[in-house]
Amino acid sequence: MKDDANITFSHNLEAVSSDDGMRFQREKFCPRIEKAKDFLGVPIADARILDIGIGYGSFLNILEQDYGIRNLFGMDPFPKSLEISRKNTNADLRQGDIDDKDWPFSEPFDMITCFDVVEHLEKPSVFFTRSARYLKPNGLVLVTTPNKMLPYHMRKLPFIGKPDLNPTHINVRVPEYWRRLAIGVGYKILDEWMGEHLTHINFVPSILSAALNKIGLDPRKITGLNHFQQSFCLLLRKI
Repeated sequence: MKDDANITFSHNLEAVSSDDGMRFQREKFCPRIEKAKDFLGVPIADARILDIGIGYGSFLNILEQDYGIRNLFGMDPFPKSLEISRKNTNADLRQGDIDDKDWPFSEPFDMITCFDVVEHLEKPSVFFTRSARYLKPNGLVLVTTPNKMLPYHMRKLPFIGKPDLNPTHINVRVPEYWRRLAIGVGYKILDEWMGEHLTHINFVPSILSAALNKIGLDPRKITGLNHFQQSFCLLLRKI
């Protein structure tokens, strides 16, 4: 199953839910969860979490299956994505758009997550201001977006770069833009990192990654090399 109306996703549910697909999802999502859980004011199993832009529900599935969380909610504007995700998670999924004046929830959350969504918004600030309304005091926001450092610009190079073919990427920005935006809205930055995996260009990242793994180094923690990481990630606290 696949949501053809949602062009941000190029895979189908069967591929995402396969053993290899879920292994990849865990490699991507679990480090983010581990960073966030130490800042929650409650045990993670008791946390009330909202994921915005749910894709096919893989992140919510991992929160449910691997971390035992039951107070899980999701919001997405695409009806078909919601239908598909309900086959992948028992979370309470509701249709809604970040730009909506009111989101379809009445109780606040311990944490709101939003992965690779804000770059699609005409006014990314709306996400940060709306989220603050739906968080408990000292609640967390975990947001990721494409890492617009030099390797991202290298995507345009023939043969070497991996072109960004998504026309809805209208607000891909440098990390400093997101830092200023979050602080300006009233959040405190608890942690930030460039992570997920080496990407954006062909050949070099895979060679570097293999070489570094052999000597026990993590490319995400090496200044300069971490610019090749796909995502810029921010962990924020409402103040």
